Amino acid sequence: MPVPCREERGSALVEALVALVLIAIAGLVVATAAVAGLRATHRAATLARVTGVAERELALAASAAAIVADGTTTIGAPGFVDPLSRVTAVERADGLVRITVAVAGGWPRERVVLATSVVAPP
Repeated sequence: MPVPCREERGSALVEALVALVLIAIAGLVVATAAVAGLRATHRAATLARVTGVAERELALAASAAAIVADGTTTIGAPGFVDPLSRVTAVERADGLVRITVAVAGGWPRERVVLATSVVAPP
């Protein structure tokens, strides 16, 4: 077996260390992408739940179009630890009632604004 010269000694160790560093960098890229994907999924789930609450609140306001008024309040909803904030804005003109409901809450905090127009009851 030939004896390696002085410059070649330890080169296998350096090559192994370089390979480990490259594998670690690749793992970091994969982990970063996974974390970003999980955050996006969690945000989408929060936004879907807040939108559902906003739809419910808008339907309730539209069903009481004759008496609904501007207002700000907090509401509790299943699946949310903290209460949600709700802002209702009402405009009456030409026999129509335009109702806008904004609901904010969840973690991360999301805000959904929905609006509808209803014929004003006589």
